[in-house]
Amino acid sequence: MLRNTAASWGVVSRGFHWLIVAMISIQVPLGFYMNEVYKDLIATNSSDFTLLLQVSQVHHTNGFLILILATLRLSWRATNITPEMPPGLATYQRLLARLTHVFLYVLLIAFPLSGWATLSAYEGEFPIYFFGWDDMPRIVPQAVDGSHAPYEYYAAIHKACWRIGAGVLGLHIAGALWHHVVAKDDVLRRMLGGAPDAGGASR
Repeated sequence: MLRNTAASWGVVSRGFHWLIVAMISIQVPLGFYMNEVYKDLIATNSSDFTLLLQVSQVHHTNGFLILILATLRLSWRATNITPEMPPGLATYQRLLARLTHVFLYVLLIAFPLSGWATLSAYEGEFPIYFFGWDDMPRIVPQAVDGSHAPYEYYAAIHKACWRIGAGVLGLHIAGALWHHVVAKDDVLRRMLGGAPDAGGASR
């Protein structure tokens, strides 16, 4: 079943969901590693940028792919119905579930865009990669002395995205586990691809 129904997520929606999860699980640690490589280069005053460029190419490319997948995911969601929530949920639980999803989608767009803007504003000649292409266009002007939006401005937004994202993602995971362990409904099972229980409903 490719498309969503009122009772379950379709194969395409589940595929987008878990593929993005896998890519984010790689992207965030890789971002920290890239930052450490950069710090080591500065600390040792090294002129060998080979490792930094290699790690950056993977990090940048993965970020662009996440942005593309998130856009496709939102487009697919807009053309499909959303499975219903379990009938026994309180109003605040329904609201919290909706808000969590909204924030996750916003972050899936804002996180890679802020990284792209950070690279675009960088004052040096550091390339912006997409696979082997190292001539990606800048989406904001390159920062100059006295600029109102320097590299650090977008870097701070990028850092805030992962901090907020960690909290929202933690809430999302906790909610899924609560549905599975405490409420014992089919919310998590249906995103995993299992058959829904009779009368059950998914977020």
